[in-house]
Parts: sequence; C-alpha cells; structure tokens
Amino acid sequence: MVQKILNSYKSIIFLNGEIPNKKLFDYINLNVPIIAADGASNKLKNYLIEPTFNIGDGDSIGNNKPNSFIKILDQNKTDFEKSIIFAKNLNLLPALVLGISGGEIDHTIGNTQIIMKYSDDNSLFFLDTYHQKNSIKAKLGIVLNKKEFNLKLNENSIITIVSFEESVISTKGLKWDLKNKNMNHNYYSLRNYNTSKEVLFKVSKGKTLIILDITQEILSLKKPFVKIPI
Repeated sequence: MVQKILNSYKSIIFLNGEIPNKKLFDYINLNVPIIAADGASNKLKNYLIEPTFNIGDGDSIGNNKPNSFIKILDQNKTDFEKSIIFAKNLNLLPALVLGISGGEIDHTIGNTQIIMKYSDDNSLFFLDTYHQKNSIKAKLGIVLNKKEFNLKLNENSIITIVSFEESVISTKGLKWDLKNKNMNHNYYSLRNYNTSKEVLFKVSKGKTLIILDITQEILSLKKPFVKIPI
C-alpha cells in the first residue's frame, strides 16, 4: 500500500520549507507537473528544477518573477491552500507535498493543519526527510478519513498518530494498539511502532494524520526516473 501511494501522485507541490535531501529525488518522478507555492520556486533553482506553475501572492519571490508565476491575491488563504485548489481544478490530485517542514515552526504547524483540512481519500500526502548516522531517513504523512486502511511495513517502524479534530480510531498490529480511541487535541500517539508487518487502521469518525517511517520502503522502490543534475 505504501508503494501504491508513493506511485499515485499526479503532481508535486513544493512548499517554502526545507527541501528534502537531494538523494530522495532519485525515487521521485519529477516529470509530473510541479507546483511551487510562492517563494519555493527560489529554492528550486538550486536544484535546477523549473516549476510548471508558481502559485501565490508573490510576496516571497522577489522582483524577478518566473514566467510560470500565477498571482492569486486571496488573503484568506495561504499560498499552500491556493496551490491545492489550483491543482484540484486542473485534476492534478493526488499530489505529493514536499517542503512541509523546516523554517518557522508556525509554518510547519499550519501546513500540517492544511493537509488535514483539504485531504480526502489520500488526495494529499507528504514526504519529509532527515539525516541520522550518515544515512537518509524518510517519513510519509497521510490522512485517513472514515475508513479501514491496511499497510505493510517493516517491523519496528516508527508510527505517529495525530488528530487536529475529534476522531475515533482503532489499530491492530502496533505495540500500543488503540481501541475506539477518541482522538482530539488532548490525545495523540507519538512514536508508537508496529510489531506485525501488517497494520490495520480503522477510522470510524473524523480524520486523523498518520506519520510513518518508510525509509526501507523508499529505498526498495524502483528508480525509473531521470536523475536531475545537482
């Protein structure tokens, strides 16, 4: 299921956070439409990546705006929200979101809440990477919405469950399983892990965000994509 999700995106949305480790690009299809949320296009220049569309109010880009820039001035929505709506209107969902974390912490929290708000049936998911002992680590964030969800993961993979709204969730295959647990702002499951290769999540009310350590799953993906010169 993880590989199915990772191969399902029709577009990539880059945010103005910390761009994932460049090694991850070996496993990402950069031939799909790329949407940069405002100032993210400046960071992509360092990776020689030209966005197909650059969406936002332009406050983070500077004076030399690219030809791909599309100005949207709605101040009731963030540039991330504008990018999601733009992608949906062009039938470019599901989208892989990169650069969700890093930078200012309020941006990271806000981006996570936006993922929760706009994601239905895995229409949005994010990858985040970090270094540990000279190796790349990858985490996948997906939103579960009132359904059962089966995953196959390497045992002892770190799993975090967080809800930004009231939800009810049950799990099977974790060290500390949840049984019809009412999740809200006062309860979350941080750094749990699976004792079985198959893990069942059942959300009977609301939405919840699942963050999975998928380092081994990423490295096992086939790499048919053209490597971008760095």
